[in-house]
Amino acid sequence: MLKNYFQDLMKLLLQPILFFTRMPDSEWWDKPVTFLGITAMILAFFTAFSVFITQYIPIGSTLFEKVSGLKIIIVSPVMLVLAFMFSVIAFSILFVSFLAGMLLLFWMLGALIFWGGNILKGKGDYLKDVKASFYSSGIFLALIIPVFMLVLLKNKTMDFTNFAIGYNIFYGFAILFLYGLQAIIARKVHGLKKWKAFIVALLPFLVLIMLGIIVSYLILPKISPWIS
Repeated sequence: MLKNYFQDLMKLLLQPILFFTRMPDSEWWDKPVTFLGITAMILAFFTAFSVFITQYIPIGSTLFEKVSGLKIIIVSPVMLVLAFMFSVIAFSILFVSFLAGMLLLFWMLGALIFWGGNILKGKGDYLKDVKASFYSSGIFLALIIPVFMLVLLKNKTMDFTNFAIGYNIFYGFAILFLYGLQAIIARKVHGLKKWKAFIVALLPFLVLIMLGIIVSYLILPKISPWIS
């Protein structure tokens, strides 16, 4: 499954026109949802790993400072089991949250392509547009880099301002690339002319810009005490 995922991902990133011209044949709820789900799983895994490093290890180190001698031998297995359990819980919560959020987001982006394409006299199919939109979720793997930047932020190697700038750069890169993918979807899947495809792709692009503004100016400042 992962082998097929990365094969599709590389084709999506390196040959997007060919990918959407010969998009894998399946129902929208089969391979496209699986592709999006694996993307969400990878993001959740690396985010949970970052949480483990920045939150659980400092807590564990504090507890170990109060233990010495043979007690360490007794306490260590218990701490490892607890760390594993909390990591699994964190991963599960993150995975479900990312999966639900990405399904909703990319379903909406696909619906916007269909709606805008129909206004401009396209000949696409609603479920095919949504299916193609689910595949475009792979570009969100670029956000793994800001996730690792959290470690630098927590260790005081990077301040919050530089973290926010770095996040905005990688998010901006992701949505610019996604704009191109949505334009290709509008052209190859919905059957629009090239100039119309780029106009229609502005609809999901504007949604992603608004989402980025909300995260940058409302969410990040509120969670900065926890992640710094």
